[in-house]
Amino acid sequence: MAQAQYHPHIVYGTPPQLDWPPERVYKLWWTDEVLRHALSAMPEPTKAIVYSSKTLQELRDSLRLSDTRIAQLEERLKQLSGRVSLEVEKDLYGARISRKLVFWRDFPIRQLPIEILATIFRYVVWSVPGPFEANHTRRSLTATCRHFREVAIADQNLWNAIWFLDVYPWQRSLAFLERSGTSLLDVRFGDKEHPFRSGKEYPPMTVAHLDHLLDALLAKISQIRVLLVRFESMELVEHFMKRFATAGPPTLLERYEVHRTSAKPYLWPPEQAKFPVPISVHPTPKLRWLCLDGVSIDFSKLHPTNLHTVNLRRMTLLSCPTSEKFSEILSAASGLFNLGLSAAGPRWTPVQPVARIRRVVMPNLRDLLIGDMGCPFSIFILNHFHAPRVMVLSLVHLRGQDYSAMLAAMTGLFPELQLLSLDTLYVTNSDETTRAAVLWLESMPCLKMLKVNGAKRFILDVFGQDPTQYWTQSQTDTYIRAWKEKHGDREVVRPVLLPNLEYLQAMGRPFKTAYTPDVHLKTIPAEELEKIRDSVGELEIMDGMKPPSVELDIHRGMADTVDKSV
Repeated sequence: MAQAQYHPHIVYGTPPQLDWPPERVYKLWWTDEVLRHALSAMPEPTKAIVYSSKTLQELRDSLRLSDTRIAQLEERLKQLSGRVSLEVEKDLYGARISRKLVFWRDFPIRQLPIEILATIFRYVVWSVPGPFEANHTRRSLTATCRHFREVAIADQNLWNAIWFLDVYPWQRSLAFLERSGTSLLDVRFGDKEHPFRSGKEYPPMTVAHLDHLLDALLAKISQIRVLLVRFESMELVEHFMKRFATAGPPTLLERYEVHRTSAKPYLWPPEQAKFPVPISVHPTPKLRWLCLDGVSIDFSKLHPTNLHTVNLRRMTLLSCPTSEKFSEILSAASGLFNLGLSAAGPRWTPVQPVARIRRVVMPNLRDLLIGDMGCPFSIFILNHFHAPRVMVLSLVHLRGQDYSAMLAAMTGLFPELQLLSLDTLYVTNSDETTRAAVLWLESMPCLKMLKVNGAKRFILDVFGQDPTQYWTQSQTDTYIRAWKEKHGDREVVRPVLLPNLEYLQAMGRPFKTAYTPDVHLKTIPAEELEKIRDSVGELEIMDGMKPPSVELDIHRGMADTVDKSV
């Protein structure tokens, strides 16, 4: 059976050769990165290793020799009186690595109790960075020795996360499904999961192929906890949704995520919207995560009570929930934490008066995304909820018209916002727009971090504006009176727009840190890079698109603010 080719270096994420400068090698000698590189450079065993009493004694003799060698090198380091010798450090690193490898070979892992060995296997499998590596690691465990194979296959939880990365008839993935037994299932599959990694061409998935997979999977529908599917074919995604809806009660389903990856048609077609398919004709009482991308469901049969995350993308107006149903869903989902709406939302008609919209209070909403929609539609959506404790706001692909009215509509809505992401936001360059943008930003004094992509210079210039220029006389008088009460006759100092923003330069206040992904670093000319370093307190390089630590801190703090009883 054709399968995706596996490349071992992907597991460790390290370069194939240790070609770093000596200073970096010195810093990294004592890290897992170098140890993993040393392990990846070792040849795989060509045959089974059978340990005899003589072999074990030889290993223990090697340990004693390594201890002696390490002691000698450490004594040489002391004799250097604080000086650094890369040669001695390198020899010491090699001796310690050698000792560690010998110790591992001597460790009686097969004598451990089965439950401890199974726990170790779980750590091994779930510590790798991706599904290809997890599949490879599980297969490696079963191929190491008979005892490892028996322990691994007997542990149902080692096999219950299944990503169908092989091709029809999915022998490997269906074997994993069988080994998962009665455990909860996390399942991911689609019609384009394998080619991007293998570089090979495979016949397209057909409805008959999909039925072969679903026949095995849906027999365990009551065990499915996570279901994530991606289809390019409209026919396949419809067939999947109809079969899943009628297969049986998904009583343990927590995450339902369906992506139609094709952009043709971009939106869910109106003819499909006339006969919507529910997630299931049976209740889904544990559903917490709902993501629909380029597809739609029968929202009248949705069970929203426990929803934590809702992400709706690319729906025609006819396939969107009505305004009343949308408000009903938000009201029932009192614990909703994350709401993303991109080219989707409540069904809107331009003649619908805003005053008739039911605005729902959402005390636990912390993360909001609005994208790929017109300005009037975005304002219509904002009138459906009141979420004053939103801490992360993303505005994405808002272009083709002036969105200054949306900024004005958001003024005062998110006083606790800490992270603002602007990805292609268009506004006209005018005094009225500047005023609307400044007042909007001023209403979010807690903002700590700004993420910008594809924004015009005019947008960035707004962050350097003096907010007092746009105050009413009453606001100015109130500020001066408060200043004098606190500082007496000292000269009045005008306030700074966004005083907690620390990551760029504006108003003479240098941002503390600027971030750039490592892949972009090589595209920046040296002289420009030097200017950036001079204009900020620190320029940090991000590992790919991995969020920086300050962003992770914001998300952790945000999670701690919600009502855990909901």
